[in-house]
Amino acid sequence: MHKMLHEDKLSLTWNERLSIALQAAKGINYLHQLQEPIIHRDIKSLNFLLERAYEGYAVKVCDFGVARTRDETICETYGKPNLVITLPWSAPEILRLERHTEKSDIYSLGITYWELAARNRPYENHANDNIRASVLAGNRLPMPENTPANFRVVINKCWAQEPQDRPSSSEIIQMVEKCMQIQGNVFSMFWWDVGGTYRNTFLHAHSIDTNIVVFFLF
Repeated sequence: MHKMLHEDKLSLTWNERLSIALQAAKGINYLHQLQEPIIHRDIKSLNFLLERAYEGYAVKVCDFGVARTRDETICETYGKPNLVITLPWSAPEILRLERHTEKSDIYSLGITYWELAARNRPYENHANDNIRASVLAGNRLPMPENTPANFRVVINKCWAQEPQDRPSSSEIIQMVEKCMQIQGNVFSMFWWDVGGTYRNTFLHAHSIDTNIVVFFLF
């Protein structure tokens, strides 16, 4: 995703962006809903790979090198935290050296959604100390003017200052699906079923398919 957004500068419709946003949320939701939930801890555009499909893009969640189960992150609170910080995507609690939770992933997803909207790198040309101070003070990146109002709401909820004020990944799925309905155009959704067969269908705003299987690359 990072290369396409910031280097290739390929044209993206809002239908395509919302499709990417939905698939990303479904990938994170899968991790968070496992019997032993996994916290990715390094959500950013670099770790979502996009593959051109017949219509639109398929999303692959990758780089699980610093991912931990929820129990493992709890155990870290009893010793020296094993913190991983990619500063522009890091939640305020991580900058305060607190442990990673599912809600930390959600904050990072919100920054990634901002990238989808802005087509810019977050906090580009800002010094690390300034980024840290700004985030801890509750300041956020300026919202691009062309961002649909309903998607602005999603981003603002994702990067809320306090973890308890952020939605769960399943709630984000519902919100992004609503964004797609409000967008109101015909678009295509695509996925690979469990057997690896490519599927594609055209949908209308009143018919959102939610059975997307997202690839994970370990």
